[in-house]
Amino acid sequence: MCRSTLLKLITPSIHIIGFGMLLAIISKRQKMSKKEVLLEQAAISAAGLQQSHILGIFALLILIITMFALLGLKKITWALLLMINIVLFAYLMKLTVDGSVKETIIVDGKIVEAEEDSESEDEDEVEMPAPVGQYQNPDLPAVA
Repeated sequence: MCRSTLLKLITPSIHIIGFGMLLAIISKRQKMSKKEVLLEQAAISAAGLQQSHILGIFALLILIITMFALLGLKKITWALLLMINIVLFAYLMKLTVDGSVKETIIVDGKIVEAEEDSESEDEDEVEMPAPVGQYQNPDLPAVA
């Protein structure tokens, strides 16, 4: 095959892979817990951005890539396509890893996995006050 034919086959496949990753990201974002959504919004806000800014930047980048492709600037088009696919892949992997890792809490030297719906259970539990006058000092080793 000649080089231009190969490029004509690879370019649409890169577009399809990028679109597939975008659909997977949208799917994973819809399945995120409220806590993860709030953490991500806080990180975006800390950078001084809003979610609409991120979407606008993404749309503008797609428009720029399209313009470079129409002008026949192959090298910069390929570079931008690869860059956007790498960014999409990295974000997809971040969502995948964050969604699969369970939070662990270490209590008294024992590993306890965090419960997913701890907010609803906290409302049901009623804290009992400690009984008055039944506290005992712990036994401490003698200091030499």
